Amino acid sequence: MDTKDLKDIQNEVLKKSKIIDTVIFIIWVIIMFLLYKKGINLQAFFFITVFIMAIRMFIKYIFLNKQITEFNNGFKNKYVLSSLNKIFTDLKYFPDKGLDYGVIANTRMMDMGDRYSSNDYFEGKYKNVNVKQADVHIEEEQQTTDSDGHTTTTWVTIFEGKWMIFDFNKTFTANVQVSQKGFGNSRVNNWGEKNKYKKVEMEDAEFNKMFRIYAQNEHDAFYILTPSLMEKIKNLARTVSGKLLLCFINNELHIGLYNYKDSFEHSVYKKIDEEKINDDISKEIKIITNFVDELDLDNSLFRREV
Repeated sequence: MDTKDLKDIQNEVLKKSKIIDTVIFIIWVIIMFLLYKKGINLQAFFFITVFIMAIRMFIKYIFLNKQITEFNNGFKNKYVLSSLNKIFTDLKYFPDKGLDYGVIANTRMMDMGDRYSSNDYFEGKYKNVNVKQADVHIEEEQQTTDSDGHTTTTWVTIFEGKWMIFDFNKTFTANVQVSQKGFGNSRVNNWGEKNKYKKVEMEDAEFNKMFRIYAQNEHDAFYILTPSLMEKIKNLARTVSGKLLLCFINNELHIGLYNYKDSFEHSVYKKIDEEKINDDISKEIKIITNFVDELDLDNSLFRREV
């Protein structure tokens, strides 16, 4: 699918959307006029308006979802895939798939909430470092009960952003977690663990101020978190938009970037500006490659067997 095909789909969606909006607005005006004649109160006005807007969204989903999905798939094959191929080798990209729930849950370092979704999964090599990445959204169900006994259920986001997995250039025997203060939903699960996590204070006072460090083995924490690496992590935390969770586990580095963003997306209602699209995608990819570059993950000088 080329840019012209994408623009054709956009025009069709916009045309249908305007028709739906116009019809719904006319219906809303007629209903409001009739109810006004009967002396509608403000509360009824609000609920009826919300109900009509919900119908509008449902109708749009029924009539536009197929074309919007076609546009999203075409956009990612046209722009995202080609951009990823320029940076990563051995690339596999699955826009509709994500990281399996168990990949993150099995780290036992992240609150998994009650509802999990993931998409835009890809894996490949950058500077001979294996990289996996996907967008992840984790929500928690919360219920509140008012004075009349009515229960309301809401879904609260507890993580939304990138989850990345990299080869780590040191071999270690115990797991270490580094959670930036303000991340909020990291955890360490000691249930059934032989080597329980303990809070570790590093010699870098600024690092301790910015992060919480937990390790199953204090020796491995100091082995992994060298003064040089801590300085690089601090610099990344200052420059990246969002909060970081770093999980050193099974000789891999998991990084959760909580930035409330869904990568590689372009609204069907937004004008296609190829230069800006390619620039935005490059910036998204740069976030990922920066971790390899800045943390020097392609340096295998210190890798050792245990």
